[in-house]
Amino acid sequence: MREALASGGDLSLDMILDVHRSLINWSGGSFGGELRQEQVWVGGTAYSPHGAQYVPPAWSRVEEYLADIIAFANRDDIDPIAQAAVVHAQFETVHPFIDGNGRTGRTLLHKMLRRAGVLSCVTLPVSAGLLHNIDSYMESLAVYQQGNPVAVVEQLVDALELALVVGRLVAIQIDAAMEEWTQRFTERKGSSIYRLPPLLAVQPVVSTAYVAERLDITPRASQNLVNRACEYGVLRPIGNRHRGTYYQADGLIDVLEEASSLPSIRRMVSTGW
Repeated sequence: MREALASGGDLSLDMILDVHRSLINWSGGSFGGELRQEQVWVGGTAYSPHGAQYVPPAWSRVEEYLADIIAFANRDDIDPIAQAAVVHAQFETVHPFIDGNGRTGRTLLHKMLRRAGVLSCVTLPVSAGLLHNIDSYMESLAVYQQGNPVAVVEQLVDALELALVVGRLVAIQIDAAMEEWTQRFTERKGSSIYRLPPLLAVQPVVSTAYVAERLDITPRASQNLVNRACEYGVLRPIGNRHRGTYYQADGLIDVLEEASSLPSIRRMVSTGW
């Protein structure tokens, strides 16, 4: 996801293909960055579009329709939230890939909002907001495909509001976890171990090599630091001989698991966590 979000500038076909490639090929897929050359459909069965919720346009029209989306996305005379919502809905309508359209479309949505200055950082969980009520989200796309864009714009506004709530609550929980960790430490102030919690907030599963590189310390110092973090209960060793040894910050993983669960999101919003 970081790689997919890294490229800047205006939306382009190459950017869209790069985003899809980054999201698909890391897991061993062989079709990342390739526009579909077959008919696909949403819902129904794998054998026939009969009973499908939606049948996208023929694959021969995909590149033409993407060019239209790109031209619209790069205009600067449209409200950025309305523009991002329409681009997202039209991208899902065209469905340019055989798989991964949803992930790619949501990543492009983040990129557009970041480019327009609506978001100052990409960690706001807009996707969680969109998928908070999947039925409502799918219905807004269906209404859009009938020619009315208002529903998808409202859906994105609601998603942004929900994402702000979820993002704030997650930040509070992560800050609390890191503060609790630092209170356990008995090392002198300025020790490398105090630089570890902010690193884990970015990457809650690490190797000693990663810690050494990011904190600019020797491999031996990194191993000692990680061992101390395990003694404090900040990290826990995971992995095996085949995959290698990694270390996981269970406290942060728990927060992220909670924030990625739809029932938990609903509970967060209704109770303030």
